[in-house]
Formats: sequence, C-alpha cells, structure tokens
Amino acid sequence: MRIRDIKREEIKEVRELDRSEIVEQINYYRNGNLVLEDEYYNITKWNLEELEHIIRDLYELYDRGGIFYGAFKNHNLIGIVALETKYIGSNNDQLQLVFLHVAHDYRDKGLGSNLMNLVTKRARNMGAKKLYISATPSKHTVDFYMGLGCKLASEINPELFKLEPEDIHLELLI
Repeated sequence: MRIRDIKREEIKEVRELDRSEIVEQINYYRNGNLVLEDEYYNITKWNLEELEHIIRDLYELYDRGGIFYGAFKNHNLIGIVALETKYIGSNNDQLQLVFLHVAHDYRDKGLGSNLMNLVTKRARNMGAKKLYISATPSKHTVDFYMGLGCKLASEINPELFKLEPEDIHLELLI
C-alpha cells in the first residue's frame, strides 16, 4: 500500500470505493449529549446522486487548493482524505476535514488513522489549531473520530450545520 497526494484525475476513483457497511446504531445530538439509538441500515453501495455531488464538490475543492491524500493498493484507490484550506471559526483557526473514506476491506486496520495523521500534520503546519469534522452519525464513524481524540464541537459552524444537520459536528485540537 502507498499513500500519496492525489492527482485531480484520480478523484473520480472514489466511485470504485466499496462503501458497504452494516450500521446498527446511530448517534443523535440531544441536549448537549450524544445519544446512541438502535437503527439498522445495510449500506451496499453509493447513492448515485449523492456520489456525483460528492465528486463534484471534491473537484471544486481540489481546484481551489484543497489538500488530498490517497491510499493505493495495486494502483487502486482504497482510501482518501480531503482537507479544506479556507479557515473557519470565530478565531479563523480551524480547517474543515471535508472527506474521509476507506474502502470496506481496509477499515479497522489503521488506514483511516494514517490518513487523518497526514492531514492533521499538514493542518498544524499551516497554523490551524483545530480540525472541524461533520461526521456521519453511525456508531462506527463517531467512535473512530472520538478514538482519535475528537470532541463535540465547542463552536458549531452554521454553514456546515445547515448542510449536514444530522451529522455529529466534532473538533480535533491539533
């Protein structure tokens, strides 16, 4: 496996990432706390409309200077992370983690953590104090980020909340 910067023309390979996942619990943010509820979803593939929207947004991010790393095995994309370079937050000291996805067969093996370490180091070198993350509310995803040291966002970004109100909004001090 090799992790490296992604070329623009490789972004479309996100379509090939295996998105399959069994979700059995979902986090909800209620009264200042995370509440875990049983919900079952058998996710077998990307929603095509959502996927095309994601890819379009990733191209736009790339074109405005976003930071991308990809993990490749046998020249196939198996993981990707994307970081916004425009500062947000009341102190203008946060960068948004825009996208992180690891193919099904490569989850829980440290690849997601490796990708996060790369963007965290890059963000720190750029002067950011925090990463802002809108996390899919599945237990697995939120547990992953919390395991890295993320906490509930102390300051909710209104634009990002409006885009993803059901996500769990987190921050990582870097």
